[in-house]
Amino acid sequence: MRRSLARALAVCLAALLTACGTTTTSDIATDGPSAPSASAPSASAPTAAEAPAAIRQGFQRSLEKTVRMDVTIKAGNQTVTMRSALEPATGGMTLDMTTPEPVSMVVTADAVYVQQDEKDGKPWLKLDRARLRPEGQLAQGLDIRAQAGILGGVVSAQSAGNGRYTGVADPDKAVAAASSESERATLRNAFKVLKTKAVPFTATLDDAGRLTLLTYTFDTAAGAVDNEMKMHSFGEPVTITAPKASQTEAAAAEMYRFF
Repeated sequence: MRRSLARALAVCLAALLTACGTTTTSDIATDGPSAPSASAPSASAPTAAEAPAAIRQGFQRSLEKTVRMDVTIKAGNQTVTMRSALEPATGGMTLDMTTPEPVSMVVTADAVYVQQDEKDGKPWLKLDRARLRPEGQLAQGLDIRAQAGILGGVVSAQSAGNGRYTGVADPDKAVAAASSESERATLRNAFKVLKTKAVPFTATLDDAGRLTLLTYTFDTAAGAVDNEMKMHSFGEPVTITAPKASQTEAAAAEMYRFF
Protein backbone atom coordinates (compact mmCIF):
# COMPACT_ATOMS: atom_id res chain seq x y z
CA MET A 1 0.00 0.00 0.00
CA ARG A 2 1.57 3.26 -1.08
CA ARG A 3 2.16 5.97 1.51
CA SER A 4 0.25 8.34 -0.79
CA LEU A 5 -2.78 6.09 -0.55
CA ALA A 6 -2.46 6.02 3.23
CA ARG A 7 -2.35 9.83 3.22
CA ALA A 8 -5.38 10.03 0.91
CA LEU A 9 -7.34 7.72 3.18
CA ALA A 10 -6.33 9.85 6.17
CA VAL A 11 -7.67 12.95 4.37
CA CYS A 12 -10.93 11.12 3.71
CA LEU A 13 -11.32 10.07 7.34
CA ALA A 14 -10.47 13.53 8.65
CA ALA A 15 -13.13 15.00 6.36
CA LEU A 16 -15.73 12.55 7.61
CA LEU A 17 -14.81 13.16 11.25
CA THR A 18 -15.10 16.92 10.74
CA ALA A 19 -18.32 16.88 8.75
CA CYS A 20 -20.40 14.30 10.55
CA GLY A 21 -22.30 14.94 13.74
CA THR A 22 -24.41 13.03 16.21
CA THR A 23 -25.59 13.33 19.76
CA THR A 24 -24.98 11.20 22.80
CA THR A 25 -27.71 9.32 24.57
CA SER A 26 -27.81 11.97 27.29
CA ASP A 27 -28.28 14.69 24.67
CA ILE A 28 -31.35 12.94 23.31
CA ALA A 29 -32.82 12.45 26.74
CA THR A 30 -32.23 15.88 28.20
CA ASP A 31 -31.40 18.49 25.58
CA GLY A 32 -34.86 19.88 24.92
CA PRO A 33 -37.97 18.11 23.67
CA SER A 34 -37.33 14.97 21.68
CA ALA A 35 -37.41 15.19 17.90
CA PRO A 36 -40.08 13.28 15.99
CA SER A 37 -39.67 9.58 15.35
CA ALA A 38 -38.43 8.50 11.95
CA SER A 39 -41.64 6.64 11.25
CA ALA A 40 -44.03 9.58 11.43
CA PRO A 41 -44.02 13.20 10.20
CA SER A 42 -43.23 15.97 12.64
CA ALA A 43 -46.24 17.43 14.44
CA SER A 44 -44.62 20.86 14.55
CA ALA A 45 -41.31 22.44 13.63
CA PRO A 46 -38.74 22.93 16.42
CA THR A 47 -38.75 26.35 18.04
CA ALA A 48 -35.62 28.52 18.02
CA ALA A 49 -34.69 27.11 21.43
CA GLU A 50 -35.25 23.53 20.29
CA ALA A 51 -33.64 23.82 16.85
CA PRO A 52 -29.96 23.29 17.84
CA ALA A 53 -30.79 20.01 19.59
CA ALA A 54 -33.05 18.90 16.74
CA ILE A 55 -30.28 19.55 14.22
CA ARG A 56 -27.67 17.73 16.30
CA GLN A 57 -30.04 14.78 16.64
CA GLY A 58 -31.01 14.85 12.97
CA PHE A 59 -27.83 13.09 11.86
CA GLN A 60 -28.46 10.23 14.30
CA ARG A 61 -31.99 9.86 12.99
CA SER A 62 -30.61 9.65 9.48
CA LEU A 63 -28.65 6.56 10.53
CA GLU A 64 -31.60 4.56 11.84
CA LYS A 65 -31.71 2.66 8.53
CA THR A 66 -29.56 2.32 5.45
CA VAL A 67 -28.58 5.64 3.91
CA ARG A 68 -26.41 7.17 1.23
CA MET A 69 -24.16 10.12 2.03
CA ASP A 70 -22.47 12.51 -0.39
CA VAL A 71 -19.79 14.94 0.82
CA THR A 72 -18.20 17.72 -1.24
CA ILE A 73 -15.41 19.98 0.02
CA LYS A 74 -14.20 22.92 -2.09
CA ALA A 75 -11.16 25.07 -1.38
CA GLY A 76 -10.06 27.40 -4.14
CA ASN A 77 -9.72 25.33 -7.31
CA GLN A 78 -9.51 22.02 -5.43
CA THR A 79 -12.49 19.76 -4.79
CA VAL A 80 -12.74 16.61 -2.68
CA THR A 81 -15.80 14.39 -3.15
CA MET A 82 -16.97 11.36 -1.19
CA ARG A 83 -19.87 9.08 -2.04
CA SER A 84 -20.80 6.41 0.45
CA ALA A 85 -23.51 3.86 1.23
CA LEU A 86 -24.01 2.98 4.89
CA GLU A 87 -25.60 0.03 6.63
CA PRO A 88 -25.53 1.22 10.26
CA ALA A 89 -26.99 -1.99 11.71
CA THR A 90 -23.95 -4.01 10.60
CA GLY A 91 -21.33 -1.29 10.36
CA GLY A 92 -20.99 -1.96 6.64
CA MET A 93 -19.98 0.80 4.27
CA THR A 94 -18.81 1.48 0.74
CA LEU A 95 -16.96 4.69 -0.03
CA ASP A 96 -15.59 6.22 -3.20
CA MET A 97 -13.50 9.35 -2.90
CA THR A 98 -11.49 11.70 -5.10
CA THR A 99 -8.75 13.74 -3.43
CA PRO A 100 -8.24 14.23 -6.53
CA GLU A 101 -6.54 10.82 -6.37
CA PRO A 102 -9.34 8.22 -6.28
CA VAL A 103 -9.76 6.04 -3.19
CA SER A 104 -12.33 3.25 -2.83
CA MET A 105 -13.12 1.37 0.35
CA VAL A 106 -15.43 -1.47 1.35
CA VAL A 107 -16.11 -2.07 5.03
CA THR A 108 -17.62 -5.28 6.37
CA ALA A 109 -18.19 -6.42 9.95
CA ASP A 110 -14.66 -7.78 10.28
CA ALA A 111 -12.52 -6.16 7.61
CA VAL A 112 -11.69 -2.99 5.71
CA TYR A 113 -10.75 -3.32 2.04
CA VAL A 114 -8.90 -0.43 0.37
CA GLN A 115 -8.40 -0.35 -3.38
CA GLN A 116 -4.82 0.10 -4.51
CA ASP A 117 -2.84 0.18 -7.72
CA GLU A 118 -2.35 -3.33 -9.05
CA LYS A 119 1.36 -2.56 -9.43
CA ASP A 120 1.45 -2.57 -5.62
CA GLY A 121 -0.03 -6.07 -5.58
CA LYS A 122 -3.59 -7.32 -5.83
CA PRO A 123 -6.35 -4.74 -6.41
CA TRP A 124 -7.58 -4.69 -2.80
CA LEU A 125 -5.68 -4.45 0.47
CA LYS A 126 -7.40 -6.12 3.43
CA LEU A 127 -7.13 -4.69 6.94
CA ASP A 128 -8.41 -6.71 9.90
CA ARG A 129 -10.77 -4.48 11.90
CA ALA A 130 -9.77 -6.26 15.13
CA ARG A 131 -6.17 -5.08 14.61
CA LEU A 132 -6.97 -1.42 14.04
CA ARG A 133 -5.88 0.94 16.79
CA PRO A 134 -9.06 1.94 18.69
CA GLU A 135 -7.82 5.53 18.91
CA GLY A 136 -6.71 5.63 15.29
CA GLN A 137 -8.44 7.66 12.59
CA LEU A 138 -9.59 4.62 10.66
CA ALA A 139 -11.30 2.90 13.59
CA GLN A 140 -12.77 6.21 14.71
CA GLY A 141 -13.91 7.16 11.22
CA LEU A 142 -15.69 3.85 10.69
CA ASP A 143 -17.91 4.45 13.73
CA ILE A 144 -20.00 7.13 12.04
CA ARG A 145 -22.52 7.31 14.87
CA ALA A 146 -19.83 8.17 17.42
CA GLN A 147 -18.64 11.34 15.73
CA ALA A 148 -19.48 14.78 17.05
CA GLY A 149 -17.99 16.80 14.19
CA ILE A 150 -18.99 20.38 13.54
CA LEU A 151 -22.57 19.64 14.57
CA GLY A 152 -21.36 19.04 18.10
CA GLY A 153 -20.75 22.79 18.27
CA VAL A 154 -24.13 24.06 17.06
CA VAL A 155 -25.10 26.93 19.36
CA SER A 156 -27.89 28.71 17.50
CA ALA A 157 -30.32 28.05 14.64
CA GLN A 158 -33.26 29.85 13.10
CA SER A 159 -35.94 28.44 10.85
CA ALA A 160 -35.87 29.56 7.21
CA GLY A 161 -38.99 27.58 6.35
CA ASN A 162 -39.62 24.17 4.76
CA GLY A 163 -37.37 22.36 7.23
CA ARG A 164 -34.36 24.57 6.47
CA TYR A 165 -32.34 26.26 9.23
CA THR A 166 -29.49 28.72 9.33
CA GLY A 167 -27.23 29.04 12.32
CA VAL A 168 -23.79 29.17 13.86
CA ALA A 169 -21.50 26.48 15.26
CA ASP A 170 -18.70 27.09 17.76
CA PRO A 171 -15.55 25.05 16.91
CA ASP A 172 -14.40 25.00 20.55
CA LYS A 173 -17.72 23.51 21.62
CA ALA A 174 -17.45 20.98 18.79
CA VAL A 175 -14.08 19.86 20.12
CA ALA A 176 -15.47 19.62 23.66
CA ALA A 177 -18.37 17.48 22.40
CA ALA A 178 -16.07 14.97 20.68
CA SER A 179 -16.43 11.39 21.87
CA SER A 180 -12.72 10.54 22.00
CA GLU A 181 -9.31 12.17 22.29
CA SER A 182 -8.51 11.01 18.76
CA GLU A 183 -11.52 12.85 17.38
CA ARG A 184 -10.73 15.90 19.49
CA ALA A 185 -7.21 15.95 18.03
CA THR A 186 -8.59 15.65 14.48
CA LEU A 187 -11.03 18.50 15.06
CA ARG A 188 -8.43 20.73 16.69
CA ASN A 189 -6.16 20.20 13.69
CA ALA A 190 -9.00 20.98 11.26
CA PHE A 191 -10.18 24.03 13.19
CA LYS A 192 -6.79 25.62 13.92
CA VAL A 193 -6.80 27.29 10.49
CA LEU A 194 -10.05 29.15 11.19
CA LYS A 195 -9.93 32.93 11.37
CA THR A 196 -13.02 33.18 13.57
CA LYS A 197 -14.66 31.14 16.30
CA ALA A 198 -18.01 31.11 14.51
CA VAL A 199 -18.86 28.78 11.63
CA PRO A 200 -22.06 29.64 9.71
CA PHE A 201 -24.11 26.70 8.51
CA THR A 202 -27.39 25.72 6.91
CA ALA A 203 -29.18 22.47 7.68
CA THR A 204 -32.31 20.83 6.35
CA LEU A 205 -34.47 18.34 8.25
CA ASP A 206 -37.16 16.25 6.61
CA ASP A 207 -40.60 15.55 8.10
CA ALA A 208 -39.16 12.63 10.06
CA GLY A 209 -36.54 14.86 11.72
CA ARG A 210 -33.67 13.40 9.66
CA LEU A 211 -30.79 15.55 8.48
CA THR A 212 -30.81 15.63 4.68
CA LEU A 213 -28.45 18.53 3.98
CA LEU A 214 -25.69 20.31 5.87
CA THR A 215 -23.55 23.09 4.42
CA TYR A 216 -20.98 25.19 6.24
CA THR A 217 -18.00 27.38 5.42
CA PHE A 218 -14.62 27.56 7.11
CA ASP A 219 -13.10 31.06 6.87
CA THR A 220 -9.32 30.60 6.75
CA ALA A 221 -6.35 32.82 5.99
CA ALA A 222 -5.96 30.95 2.70
CA GLY A 223 -9.60 31.52 1.73
CA ALA A 224 -12.99 29.94 2.22
CA VAL A 225 -13.48 26.17 2.48
CA ASP A 226 -17.03 25.19 1.52
CA ASN A 227 -18.42 21.93 2.88
CA GLU A 228 -21.61 20.16 1.83
CA MET A 229 -23.07 16.89 3.10
CA LYS A 230 -26.21 15.33 1.63
CA MET A 231 -28.00 12.31 3.11
CA HIS A 232 -30.64 10.51 1.10
CA SER A 233 -32.12 7.15 0.03
CA PHE A 234 -33.13 6.31 3.60
CA GLY A 235 -34.04 2.65 4.04
CA GLU A 236 -33.30 1.73 0.45
CA PRO A 237 -31.31 -1.47 -0.17
CA VAL A 238 -27.52 -1.13 -0.35
CA THR A 239 -25.07 -3.77 -1.52
CA ILE A 240 -21.92 -4.17 0.54
CA THR A 241 -19.90 -7.12 -0.70
CA ALA A 242 -16.31 -7.92 0.16
CA PRO A 243 -13.97 -8.26 -2.83
CA LYS A 244 -13.17 -11.83 -3.91
CA ALA A 245 -10.36 -13.44 -1.95
CA SER A 246 -8.39 -13.83 -5.19
CA GLN A 247 -8.42 -10.04 -5.56
CA THR A 248 -7.23 -9.21 -2.04
CA GLU A 249 -4.03 -9.37 -0.06
CA ALA A 250 -3.57 -9.02 3.68
CA ALA A 251 -1.97 -5.83 4.93
CA ALA A 252 1.55 -6.19 6.25
CA ALA A 253 1.97 -5.80 10.00
CA GLU A 254 3.72 -2.45 9.51
CA MET A 255 0.60 -0.96 7.85
CA TYR A 256 -1.27 -1.08 11.15
CA ARG A 257 1.09 1.63 12.42
CA PHE A 258 -0.84 4.03 10.17
CA PHE A 259 -4.23 2.75 11.28
